[in-house]
Amino acid sequence: MPIQIKAIIRSAGIWPAILATGLLVSSCTTSEPLTSPNGLPGFSIDCSGSRWSGCYEEASQLCPQGYIVIDRVGDTDTMISETDGDWDLQTIVSRELMIECR
Repeated sequence: MPIQIKAIIRSAGIWPAILATGLLVSSCTTSEPLTSPNGLPGFSIDCSGSRWSGCYEEASQLCPQGYIVIDRVGDTDTMISETDGDWDLQTIVSRELMIECR
């Protein structure tokens, strides 16, 4: 990053906002309760756009006594869009972890 841009960012004091945004995006996981094939309580954890570690951290919080992974599904898709003659290529990552609490 050029020195002038760093100086502008520092003087504007937007580092806390950038850091907070990064933390929110990186920790974005959602979970829904489910009943496992064994009839025990479990969860479906969606950590799309995050790392697998986000799924496992959420699983540990949801099941403090431990858990068993029922299924782990991950997929990567590419989306191409066009706006006013400009083409945009995006990679979309979806991740879902299904667990059974012990």
